[in-house]
Amino acid sequence: MRLLASRLEEAAQEITRLQGGSVIVGLPITAPPELAHYEAPLRNLVEWCHSSAAEIRKRAAIAAEADLIGWDPSGDNTARDALMTAAAGGFDDQLAGFDALGEDGDVAAFFAALTPGQALAVALARAQHVGARAGVPFELRYAANRQLVRQARAEALRVGDKGAVDRYTRLLNPDRQLLLFDPRALGKIAEVKGNLATAKNVSIFVPGTGNHLANYLGGSGETLEAIHKAAAGLSAGTATILWMGSPLPQGLGGAMFDLWADRSAPKLRGFFDDLRLQPEVRTTLIGHSYGSTVTGHAVKEGLHPDNLIAVASPGWGVTSASELNAPETKLFAMRHTGDLIKLAPPAEQAIGFFIPVPDTIAGHGADPVFMPGVERLSSGSEAVPFYDIDSDAHSDYFGGSEAGRRAAMNMAKVIAGVDHETYEEAKASL
Repeated sequence: MRLLASRLEEAAQEITRLQGGSVIVGLPITAPPELAHYEAPLRNLVEWCHSSAAEIRKRAAIAAEADLIGWDPSGDNTARDALMTAAAGGFDDQLAGFDALGEDGDVAAFFAALTPGQALAVALARAQHVGARAGVPFELRYAANRQLVRQARAEALRVGDKGAVDRYTRLLNPDRQLLLFDPRALGKIAEVKGNLATAKNVSIFVPGTGNHLANYLGGSGETLEAIHKAAAGLSAGTATILWMGSPLPQGLGGAMFDLWADRSAPKLRGFFDDLRLQPEVRTTLIGHSYGSTVTGHAVKEGLHPDNLIAVASPGWGVTSASELNAPETKLFAMRHTGDLIKLAPPAEQAIGFFIPVPDTIAGHGADPVFMPGVERLSSGSEAVPFYDIDSDAHSDYFGGSEAGRRAAMNMAKVIAGVDHETYEEAKASL
């Protein structure tokens, strides 16, 4: 198809050359004059060649998307068939209708009016515009982001990036459900476990410093699995989301500053709002380490979940719970006794010792564990002496050790709305 488009464009260029360019600009025929009678038909032919070539290239691009999926002789070829039908012109009206919506169109109503085949074809052919768009049914967003992963995998194959090829191949596993995917720079991803469309309990987890797309599968992706497994074990109607939709600091130096949280907060709030969950759905926002700082800033921005949990937190970016401006949100914090984060001074103090820095730039406010109005959750490490230091404790809240499993289960209880254990209760039982 691309070859045909090239030949049409070459024909148009040749006609234009022979006519001295007059076919394009509409000037009187100058060479050769004996063809003056054919000036209008030739001009129409040139325009037809160009417009047909452009149309064929569009169809070729859609066919190329189908090629990324490939044909499975023993599997489900629904997605590939939808794209092939679109490439052949079978869904031209639907694609044009989607393009006409613009950024502010009622995309939910648009997709509701389509047949399943039409909707899938539009989602796949316009994956870049569908994958992260509010109002699009979750299943279609999953399909669109899967197509974006296929595109990224094809590019990784082209440049010979074996690590990326392996990563994207694993993300194409049929049980992956992505609401966001962007491989550029540090990368962005939002993955769902469970049935988000029917869930009664929905939690969103934001990881901390050092996380990015390249280490997702061996790091925060496993954390997502652990949180969901614990919560779903208590309530079948549970969906768990990991959100990494904005760059996180990659080192301790960057983690001292508010910049990353300030930039991430409106994006996290927008993502939450775009889910359009029903009011009766219980929502829990969990942040680990610097991820808790992101969640705190997002709550200040107006994201008001039912529960907010800070895990191993350097701070929400406030000095008191009232500064979160979320009186209806229940506040929780959790920290292992031996977690090194307890030794980290507020950044405004650490930096300010050398250079005066406003606390609106560096530092993350008061420690949520000791903040009035915040309930401290048991992390399973209460038997550890307060002076103990454990270099592994900061990442051990989601399984692994016995304390990590107890911490994950206690978070899951908050998510599911069942009785949880406080730090004080755990200490009293020793």
